[in-house]
Amino acid sequence: MSIQPSSSATDAQPAPARLLQPGLQRWLQQHCQSGSEVCAGVVVLAGGEAQSLQPAAEWPAGGALTPPLLNAARAAVQRGRPVVVVPTVRLVGASHNRVLALPIKATAPGGSGVGTEKGAENGAGADRPPLGAVALAVRVEDPTAVERLLRELGQACTELRLGAPLDLAVPDSANAATERLLHYQALLLGGTDLAEGALAFTTELAARLGAERVSLAAQRRSGMELVAVSHSAEFRPELALVQQIIQVMQECADQGERVAYPALSTEVPRIILAHARLHQQAGHGLVSVPLAHGGRIVGALLVEWAGGAVPVGPQVRACERLAAAIAPLVWLRRRADRPWRDRLMLALDRLPSRLRQRNDPLPKLIAAACAAAVAGVTFIPVHYRVGAPAHLEGAVQRVVAAPFDGFLHRSTVRPGDTVKAGDVVAELADQDLKLEARKWESALAQHENGVAAALARDDRAQFVISRGKADEARAQLELARQHLERTRLVAPIDGVVIQGDLSQSLGAPVQRGDALLTLSPVGQHRLVIEVDERDIAAVRPGQTGRLALSSLPTDTLALVVERVTPVATVREGRNAFEVEARLGEGAATLRPGLQGVAKIDAGSHSLAWIATHRLIDWARLASWSWLP
Repeated sequence: MSIQPSSSATDAQPAPARLLQPGLQRWLQQHCQSGSEVCAGVVVLAGGEAQSLQPAAEWPAGGALTPPLLNAARAAVQRGRPVVVVPTVRLVGASHNRVLALPIKATAPGGSGVGTEKGAENGAGADRPPLGAVALAVRVEDPTAVERLLRELGQACTELRLGAPLDLAVPDSANAATERLLHYQALLLGGTDLAEGALAFTTELAARLGAERVSLAAQRRSGMELVAVSHSAEFRPELALVQQIIQVMQECADQGERVAYPALSTEVPRIILAHARLHQQAGHGLVSVPLAHGGRIVGALLVEWAGGAVPVGPQVRACERLAAAIAPLVWLRRRADRPWRDRLMLALDRLPSRLRQRNDPLPKLIAAACAAAVAGVTFIPVHYRVGAPAHLEGAVQRVVAAPFDGFLHRSTVRPGDTVKAGDVVAELADQDLKLEARKWESALAQHENGVAAALARDDRAQFVISRGKADEARAQLELARQHLERTRLVAPIDGVVIQGDLSQSLGAPVQRGDALLTLSPVGQHRLVIEVDERDIAAVRPGQTGRLALSSLPTDTLALVVERVTPVATVREGRNAFEVEARLGEGAATLRPGLQGVAKIDAGSHSLAWIATHRLIDWARLASWSWLP
């Protein structure tokens, strides 16, 4: 590192705006704004000799610090090493106290491309002249901060070398070109989908070419579809600019050739209507290149340069080479991102071309597979089963009813409880009955006393009347006592309670004959299958089948059809016949009320008959009803 006094700025002029490179301008602005120490900066590029320096970027544009920065950059190019200038005279309004200049050198792949002292000692880039230099005006006081800024500038220049415009870089070796191509392919294949990878690819390519915008599109069935635009994470397809870009790339894809506008001197005449409209609106120079793979156009690449002119030479040729290299990757990535329906349609589109090839075994395999499938569906019989919803009922059901009008006093069981014959399951209120019994006991005693008095008086008429009233009171008393005994409701059979939750109705009035509880024997069930009227003709007593319950979908039970009810009932808007069946082993643990699906074996038929017999029956009935 050397420290030089500041020199006059009379021999360096600010760069005209038309000579500035957009890519370098964006890089310099980003680097200068990343830290608070940097006040201004310039980038110069060298021609054949160090004296022919051309300013390529400056920040801020047209600033007062540009002339001294250009002098420092020239000194760094001439010496081939970093230069630190401490101004002896401060300019009016200047806030910097040092100028750092660093040469940019061409290196072999893997080198840093920065003219540091360590690189000079190792001989890195010693055989190649500097490509240019970067100069920054900074405000620092600590010498260690100067070292840090130089290191950061060296790292940034390494990135600048990797992203330098093609026509400003020295010719690459074969290994460097291969590495760059692999780098672009890695960007395109990265990300979760084609759009994400294409965004990284177009952004990197725009920086390297110094282009204002790079767009990538993929060919779809409906036309060209824009996939990515450089430096734009999102874009709206309905925008007019986006539609014009799509039209430009579609025009290029239709011709199948590279199109430049304004046309180059060696350019073959092309159709450039869409290119001219976009050039007139944006003022950019355009180069569109089709992406071809397997003899088909799979997409297009559009590069736009600010200034209205198309660069000649390596940049256009590089676009063509890059388009040829990425076309297979775009096709593969677009194919991988397609849904299975689109992939199936693509395979069907290619099938006719393969069928026309005589030596291709695919047609023979397809014909053999189709013939085997048709024969299997038509002639090979399979088991045919009639499916229908089913539910379990108790083989015998006994109802516990209210013996007389009264009120519910107590309940001892709930649905699901197992009871024995004679167990008390519920009780009715007996207060009114007890009062009724006392009433008739009193009346009976009174009439018996009247009988005794009439007998003592030898009054036959009164004797007969009193004895009749006593018999009536005795009968009413017996009835009241029977009602008192029947207030305790008992289970008529051994079984399980399947219906009636009286615990929620205590104290409620009941009427004579009301069903309070329903009991069913344990382990004795009847399966009721609701077979649709369209399938009832295939069901007969004695057929076997299987039952799958909703509570046990994985365990099926064997069943045997016992009876087909000849009367149809309406169930959920359809006519169904109840078919009673008997379950085999494993039914003892089931409970009445369970529902499921039963399938009854109804013989063997072909798959074609099974799939079409209902449609054929409907067609027959419809033709019968329609035809005269």
